[in-house]
Amino acid sequence: MITFTSRNHNIRNADLITRKAHSLYPHISESKITSMIGKDQVKDLFFGQMSLEYALKFAAERLKIDMDEKNTYKYILEALQKGLGNCYEESKLAEIIARINGQKNIYSGKIYAGKGFAKHEVAFITDKEIKPDKLYRFKNKEAIILDPWLGITDYAGNYFNRIRTNFGKMLGIRPNSKPKLQPDLSCKISARKIADYKKNHPELVIKKFKKIKV
Repeated sequence: MITFTSRNHNIRNADLITRKAHSLYPHISESKITSMIGKDQVKDLFFGQMSLEYALKFAAERLKIDMDEKNTYKYILEALQKGLGNCYEESKLAEIIARINGQKNIYSGKIYAGKGFAKHEVAFITDKEIKPDKLYRFKNKEAIILDPWLGITDYAGNYFNRIRTNFGKMLGIRPNSKPKLQPDLSCKISARKIADYKKNHPELVIKKFKKIKV
């Protein structure tokens, strides 16, 4: 879902990534499943399709399960291809798709909402220099937010105004907060891996993709 700014070609191009990250591999939210039926029943639900270890890794952030950083992006693709994923997996996939299509200045990360992190992750494109473990508050057009889970693509200021108003309670973002983003730079995609993904996953390529400028 894009706003009146959809007439801006950069927003339109970014939204191609957002939509593909959400809809390319049909999946459902693992956190909803875990909360509804419990961890012990996940194995029965996915018996014959994936192990309990895999099923619970989809909720790694919530269940404090460590992932091998070297295999994070491989894991993201496997997770979504097997039908499970949440905002974390979708934002990481958006990052993969963007990089495969030549967009280098894209990152994924958590939303910091004043007194702690919100229950949500997004991808974002910016020309600002990004460093690990720092919090960034972007002026409206300093970044474009790609949120596959909510289906929103917009400039940072517009995006945060919308989610504070419409999704604040659900995501744990207070109405008067000034959200920041903390990029996750723990895992990097090498040029070789990008080439491998492009070769082995042609579905991630966006035809006639134009580089997004911020």
